[in-house]
Amino acid sequence: MNSFGKATTWIIGSMLLLTLLAAACSPAATPTAAPTKAPAATSPTQAAPAPTAAAAPKPTVAAAVTPTALAKPTTLTTVKFGSPGSVSDAGVYVGVERGYFKDVGLDVQVLPFQSGPLMVAPLASGDLDVAGGSISTALLNAIDRGVALKMVAGKGSNIKGADFSWVIVRKDLVDSGKVKDIKDLKGLKVAVGSLKSGAEAIIYYLMKQAGMNISDVDLIAMGYPDMLTAFSTKGIDVGMIIEPSVNAAVEQGLAVRWAPGATSVIYGGEYMAAELVYSEQFTKNTDAARRFMVGYVKGMRDYNDAFVKGINKAALVSILTKATSQKDPALYDKMLMPYLNPDGKIHMPSVGMDFDYFKQMGYYTGNLTLPGIVDTQFTDYAVQQLGAYK
Repeated sequence: MNSFGKATTWIIGSMLLLTLLAAACSPAATPTAAPTKAPAATSPTQAAPAPTAAAAPKPTVAAAVTPTALAKPTTLTTVKFGSPGSVSDAGVYVGVERGYFKDVGLDVQVLPFQSGPLMVAPLASGDLDVAGGSISTALLNAIDRGVALKMVAGKGSNIKGADFSWVIVRKDLVDSGKVKDIKDLKGLKVAVGSLKSGAEAIIYYLMKQAGMNISDVDLIAMGYPDMLTAFSTKGIDVGMIIEPSVNAAVEQGLAVRWAPGATSVIYGGEYMAAELVYSEQFTKNTDAARRFMVGYVKGMRDYNDAFVKGINKAALVSILTKATSQKDPALYDKMLMPYLNPDGKIHMPSVGMDFDYFKQMGYYTGNLTLPGIVDTQFTDYAVQQLGAYK
């Protein structure tokens, strides 16, 4: 072959190689999640102006993950999940009961804890892999000390018709007309589950709507069962309380679901009460962490099928009565159930409002930013694997 022929052959071969490389490097199409219809309202709420707060920064999104078929490993990887027995952990309970985690090669063990803050230390030490909780000073301070915990998914939100946490008011105060508007709370005794917490932030943002401050009320820390007793003895006037205690207070005639007290209203449409947190060690075990999220999101989609669409609701209730502290099946027709995003997304605006409150009050004085503690790569991966929720 002459030199001209050799040059021609080399040029054609180079062009073909470049074409193949370009095709291989093209990004795969990523499915987008369909909007989810919220549960129908079961109790009236009145509109309230959205609180003024700095917009929460958007979390850093990891590079797109190319979907691949999940092959079930021959051996199961143990994953330890900490839970206070809350209904908002339904994604995990359903995933365990229906074998979604085992389908992706995981043996998820649910370990009981009394509350979210108590799970921060075992997450930091690696004794827990995953836990549910809310943004808190304990979580932020642990991360500041060098423990790379990450908020990776949503766990339970309040939206209209699904306000499972509520600022309720003693019934006699509402019936007498003493409490009509937010400004009428001035000087009253308001109970919250804990101080320097998201519950305290809720009261702050409620008062802010009327141009008032949290110092305008007498704030008291008290457990939810104790709040019911305190309502009955008129020891408190107002309580920031969650289901099933909300339903119990209303059914016993102790308090009312006061319209301005719906947390979804206070936060301008949605309040995310809890998130899923990964330990540093589990985050680094990327394969297992991704697989866990696939099983978790599948469980949350079953929950939405049941409580939003009414599909196989009795079966879901059966799972929850076994796994949670709410053992009476009839309660699930009376309580307002939490909203679980079927794609596992974190509602950044409401989380950002609580984060801003902690900084404003001096409860958190470190240099963390919200994007620095949120990692969306695992929910992105799960949605890519499962497709859009319909």
